Amino acid sequence: MQEIVILGGGTAGSTVANRLYRKLPAHEYRITVVDRDNNHHYQPGYLFIPFGLYKPRRVVKPRSHFLPKGVRFLMDTIKRVDPVTKTVELGSQTISYHYLIIATGCTIRPDQVPGMSDPRVWRKSVYDFYSLSGAVRLHRAMQQFKRGHLVVHISEMPIKCPVAPLEFALLADWFFFMRRRRLDIDITFVTPLDGAFTKPVAKAQLGELLRHRDIELETDFNIEYLDPKRKVLIGYDGREIPFDLLVTTPPTMGQQYIADSGLGNESNYVSVNKHTLQSTSYPDIFVLGDAGDFPTSKAGAVTHFQAKTFVPNFLNHLRGKPLTESFDGHVTCFIESGFHKALLLDFNYGVQPVTGKFPLPLVGPLSLLKETHFNHLAKIGFYFAYWGLLVRGLPLLLPRNMPRFGKDFARWGLRDDGVTVLPSKPRQEVSPSPQVRVPMVKVTPPTPQVAPYPTPSCEPPTPAANNQIPVLHQVNGIPIDVTDEGFMIHPEQWNDEVAKGLAAALHIELDDAAWEVVRFVRREFEEYGVSPTLGRIAKVGGFKVKTVFEMFGTKPAKKLAFLAGAPKPVGCV
Repeated sequence: MQEIVILGGGTAGSTVANRLYRKLPAHEYRITVVDRDNNHHYQPGYLFIPFGLYKPRRVVKPRSHFLPKGVRFLMDTIKRVDPVTKTVELGSQTISYHYLIIATGCTIRPDQVPGMSDPRVWRKSVYDFYSLSGAVRLHRAMQQFKRGHLVVHISEMPIKCPVAPLEFALLADWFFFMRRRRLDIDITFVTPLDGAFTKPVAKAQLGELLRHRDIELETDFNIEYLDPKRKVLIGYDGREIPFDLLVTTPPTMGQQYIADSGLGNESNYVSVNKHTLQSTSYPDIFVLGDAGDFPTSKAGAVTHFQAKTFVPNFLNHLRGKPLTESFDGHVTCFIESGFHKALLLDFNYGVQPVTGKFPLPLVGPLSLLKETHFNHLAKIGFYFAYWGLLVRGLPLLLPRNMPRFGKDFARWGLRDDGVTVLPSKPRQEVSPSPQVRVPMVKVTPPTPQVAPYPTPSCEPPTPAANNQIPVLHQVNGIPIDVTDEGFMIHPEQWNDEVAKGLAAALHIELDDAAWEVVRFVRREFEEYGVSPTLGRIAKVGGFKVKTVFEMFGTKPAKKLAFLAGAPKPVGCV
């Protein structure tokens, strides 16, 4: 009998266990699910607990209720995987497998930021909502917080559900407004990204929503440490952000057994083919959900779309056939914004979120990148779809790959493929509809108007300031093809002379030390096809983050990708 072992009984593990059990003959294959306990958590519900919208008991149910009776469920800790002998060492026994599916997700690691887990502040003035215990304690803190500075903070990417911190900031505005405390509470949203989101259209729309809700946006903030005595976040660029109440998203990493087994990268994520979901090192290992280094959002809906690709690919692998199905990175996620409204984002690896209707063009009934009450109802309804359909491996009637119909690509200067930029200028963006609420007395300084989605110019622009990526089509007499954000499209056009010209446009001098960092980024891109994160530059390259900031100024990861002829570093997507 062939042994199929699934590590992790959460969203991804339960979903594929159900789907495989219905597809495979029980007399030929035995499916085993391993997890440390019998508690299945509805993690999207953590967000609602601090605001009293959910009770803790509502987000926890027994794992065994969602697994078929013919699936063996082992409650045990996972110590190590040996991919050579095809064994898994558990706390009480060692089991063998023919095929292994890793779906153990990821976990927050506040210990990775100096000072964050200090007992003087952790879960006293510094909280998270990415765990049940953290969300429960944060609920008490939110009830007691009457005045001061609330900071909602993201340490680094990637994280679980990248829009969740943004949701928290918006819900906090609603929460304090309804309790008549909002005038006494300042809210700041702090992110390592260059905007409220990674992609231009959503970044502009969501940034405008934050401005309208009087939530200050602090971008490009890479935390160096937290000062527990002064209650201040300190960035590598010297910026300091004081807080009275900090709701943080600590660095997120894969499970420790991944590192102990030699299966993961510097953040304990398993290297995986982003389209077939197969391990890049071991063909009999597949990875789903948050455990892999997929360049897409770590969210429950992603697991559903991945499962639709995984099952036919896995069945083909069992039969010795090619893996023909391809996952395009499809993500559908809601942003609950308070006042009984929500937004919806729908995107994939290559296509950014834009406005439109979903899932049917013109009809919807859901609206993309727009606050509506119907979106809010769908967000609430997902709770029932999760327990009743998703984790049971039943279809949600959503397409596996991202649909392009129904999206307003032309409005944002894009062709119907959602990628190619139109030659003509796009229409001016429309700000989100204002909330129906009593105007606040507090006056905030005006913010610059958000520029429309940019279109590449035929002429090279004036060299940018030291913190701005220029869009260049020719460098030192060498023509180059670039995206609308200035990053090179064809890696073969890059060479040392091009790098020197790009550095000159940024007013950066490439000495030997700087060249060493640039060449590391280039090697990483050539080997893995993506630009390394700042964390990887530090952990794998051995370069001190502080030194990298001193060499390249703000936004160093983005500038290094630009100088190395690599794509823009992946943020949420």
